[in-house]
Order: sequence, then C-alpha cells, then structure tokens
Amino acid sequence: MKPLRKGTRGIMNNPETTMRLNRFLARCGHGSRRSVEELIRQGQVAIDGQTVKDMGRQVDLDNDLVTVNGVPTNMPRGHRIYAFHKPIGVVSTLKSQGGQSSLLPYRLQSEIADRFVPVGRLDSETTGLLLWTDDGDLNQVLCQPDSGVWKTYEVELGADLPLTKIPQLTDGQIFIDGRQCRPCKLELAENKTTRNWVMQLHEGRRRQIRRMFKKVGVKVVRLHRVSVGPIQLGLLRPGDFRRLSHEEEQLLRKELAQSAKRDDSNKSGKRPAGKSGNRSRQRRRKPTGR
Repeated sequence: MKPLRKGTRGIMNNPETTMRLNRFLARCGHGSRRSVEELIRQGQVAIDGQTVKDMGRQVDLDNDLVTVNGVPTNMPRGHRIYAFHKPIGVVSTLKSQGGQSSLLPYRLQSEIADRFVPVGRLDSETTGLLLWTDDGDLNQVLCQPDSGVWKTYEVELGADLPLTKIPQLTDGQIFIDGRQCRPCKLELAENKTTRNWVMQLHEGRRRQIRRMFKKVGVKVVRLHRVSVGPIQLGLLRPGDFRRLSHEEEQLLRKELAQSAKRDDSNKSGKRPAGKSGNRSRQRRRKPTGR
C-alpha cells in the first residue's frame, strides 16, 4: 500500500480522490471558502512547493502536499463544533481592532486548535452564543441568510416598543441599505415589560437587530444571543467553550439538511412566467398618449 505523504493524513476514508483547492482548505479548517480564497489570492498557499492562485485547482488528496505559509495542512478525520459565550466588549475576530479585545486570547486559553474559527460574528456589544468549527463547509452554510436556521436573541430596549410597530419588524417592512429585511419572529419576554423581547431571525447583516429597532424609533440597550437553531447557550459562562455533543451536532446538521430540502422544493415549485403571462401584464397596462 502506498504510504501517505506528509500533509495528507486523515483523508483515506474520504471517498473523493480530488477536491477543489478552496474547498480543501475550508475542509481543513482555514476558514470559510471566502476567507480561504483570500489566502490563495495573497499567495500564501502552495502545492508541492509551488505557489497556487487558482481557486479551482484540483488537489490530489492521495499525493499532493498542500501548505499554507509553509506549514503542511491536514484534513481532519472528523469535524467538531464548539459553543462559546462571547463576553461584552469583544470583537468577533482573531485580531484586535481599535484597541478592543479579540477572540484570540480566549482560544489560546482554551487550547483549542488553530484550525477552529468562529461562525459568523456578533458585534462587540452583543453577548451570547457564538459557534466555532473546523468545518469550512458548515461555516459557509450557517453564514448564509437562506440557511433556514433561526437565531434567537434576548433584546432589551431603552423605551417601550409601541405594539403598532411590531408588524413593521416582523413582516419584512424594514429596509436596511436599500435591501428588505426578511420576516422575523418577535414576542414579549416572559414576565417582562414591553422593553424586553425575544427575537428570532435567520439573517445576519451587520448590526441588523439594532438597526431594525432604530427604524421604528427605539434603541437597543442590551442584545444577547441564546441559541442558534437547536443549539442552546444554556449556563455556559462568559469566555468559556464547550464541545457540542454528538446529538447536538446531528440535530444542527439535520436542521440544515431539512432546510436545504425545503428550499430546493420551493424553487422547483416556482413556475417562471411565460409569454402568456407577459401578454396578460401587457393587457392590464394602461394606454399612454391618449
């Protein structure tokens, strides 16, 4: 049996024999496909000692030696997912920005391997659940608005929210940067006032919840994420990690798979407008110039 070359350990059980370079790097835990493509563009990736800048270059999983900044990269035998309780005042990057604390000290303290990266972001003033994984494909899917995974937040406002404003928030009537927000779910927090709400959405635009409430005239003073799909923050303390159980991982992946299946079904059920539909619209159009 031909021995594995250095840098290719852990892939013998993979039924694929070749893989696109950007997907390979994402699977190895170097980040989402978008972030690993930046590594490739910057010339930090080499195959058998030769710098490669072609995103679609096929990697021979049995023979090619792939390095990132000179360090061989290995495909793990099995991916893992961690839950992390992000504290307030910490930016969701591994590099400090503007003097603010980053996530790097927490990863170093927990001794989690370098290949694990956060899934998406929470702004510095938002606390709560932030997932980490070395599965680049999973990371990419979870960050997409159409992933179908609902994220749940506890929202505290600086003033009471008029009940007449709720439909604007929940029915997709809010526009941010010229784009319509998707419908979301909003309900009063248990045993709280109209300043305390539980909000669910499956978009993740920059400071979206804060900006949505600002559009209806109220300010968010506290924002805390308590769940991502079936994964709950629970009693995890700020700054701590915990590895998801096998059952939790399976539930998360199952929810993503079911959402993708529903999305495919919805797309196949949509019938594009044909010529008759165009004629119908033309008949309804008011005549001009008369």
